[in-house]
Amino acid sequence: MNDQRNEDAGRGATALVEAILLVSPRPVTLSALLSATALDEPEARAVIEELERRYTENSSGIVLRRVAGGFQLATNPSCAEAVERFRKEARPAPLSGAAYEVLALVLYLGPLTRAGISATRGVNSDAVVRNLLDRNLLVEAGREETRPGAPALLDITEDFLLAAGAESRNDFPALDDLVDPEDVKRVRERLANAQPNAPAKGTG
Repeated sequence: MNDQRNEDAGRGATALVEAILLVSPRPVTLSALLSATALDEPEARAVIEELERRYTENSSGIVLRRVAGGFQLATNPSCAEAVERFRKEARPAPLSGAAYEVLALVLYLGPLTRAGISATRGVNSDAVVRNLLDRNLLVEAGREETRPGAPALLDITEDFLLAAGAESRNDFPALDDLVDPEDVKRVRERLANAQPNAPAKGTG
């Protein structure tokens, strides 16, 4: 193991980090980079800053993104049309307004149970939730142990953060800056009163 790390260290630090980012399909955390490259944290951070200067939207078809708590090499957004023509891949079906509502609820008030989502929206949201689970934009992230049957708690996923270009929930505007505080209060009260197995009216 030590011989391997010495061999890796003999290569340029920038090359090591660049190679790891290139082969990873997911964002790579700083701790994972340190473990894989045997670099110390200041050196790894310096390399990241160097790569950010190298891969800019103004000069490269590749950009280095800080997203979902890690780092990722991605295609330059300005090249998107050419990339799509080359890949000849159909765009995924757009999300419905109901899907955006559910994602917003989970983002700002989650994790939430399915019943909590339906009660807050005022309509049965099971079909919407299933679609978002299938698209890996929501995930079961635990159980609500205080509720009968311990229903699953749903939360946003890394794929959701990637799609939004965000590192965490903290990158989104504060809820009170988007919605009237009185409306937020009413939504929170409806959520607090939600019963996990209570039927909701209609579908949506």
